[in-house]
Amino acid sequence: MEKPKIIAVVGKGGVGKTLVTALLAKIISEDYDYKLLLIDADPTHPHLSYMVKLVPSKSIESIRSNVIEKTLLKKKNIKEIAANIDFEVYNAIAENKFFSLLSIGQPDNPGCFCPSNALLKKVIQSISRDFEIILIDCEAGLEQINRQVIENIDYLLLVTDISLRSVDTADSIRSSADKFTHYKRCGVIINKVEENISKIIEKLFSYNLPILGKIPRDEELIKMELQGLPIIDINKKFVSYMAMRKITNQLMELLTQGNNPLNS
Repeated sequence: MEKPKIIAVVGKGGVGKTLVTALLAKIISEDYDYKLLLIDADPTHPHLSYMVKLVPSKSIESIRSNVIEKTLLKKKNIKEIAANIDFEVYNAIAENKFFSLLSIGQPDNPGCFCPSNALLKKVIQSISRDFEIILIDCEAGLEQINRQVIENIDYLLLVTDISLRSVDTADSIRSSADKFTHYKRCGVIINKVEENISKIIEKLFSYNLPILGKIPRDEELIKMELQGLPIIDINKKFVSYMAMRKITNQLMELLTQGNNPLNS
């Protein structure tokens, strides 16, 4: 595989992006022999670490705050601080035998997430060469796409549920990605599927959004989430897991087909 392959998981808040990311991480790490990095890029709801049971000791935001503090207090000169940022970022990556994880983190003070996003963009560019697959759980909505935090994407993975609003958001994100990023392929996962979703499918077709797969509503998975259990420990017999494994296999096949764009 030409490295790295970057998968950006995007969508409206509440559709299950982090769940999908966690399931992807489990299946890719167990079924494929790739060096995998997860990036929890959601500064408002950084739950991925707990879903996969891998919590970094530092976040990108804490590194940024530390750099500002050192600069203001003049503990070190700016050149020395800048030279050490990459080292600090690498130290902030948590690892287990299956994958690595880096978190953007939550700011200590209220305000715009722009500085953290800007640093995240540089971090992705800097460390991506050391991994074969980078799986990014993005912030809800359009912010990180519009600000070009994530520019070069191999697969734009749009997650919706069975609400028309989530489909509209997916279309808006894809439209922004057309303008502000370089993505090679895109596809939609419909989450929490139950009963007839013909209207959702019709809406996706009208937007020319290709469907990668569907994850059925899973009562056993809902019980896990209600109990706060890590998704990485999901039973492989759950219907959601089996559906996600099929989707993952299809996604990995697309990623290894070469560099020709495939948006359908």
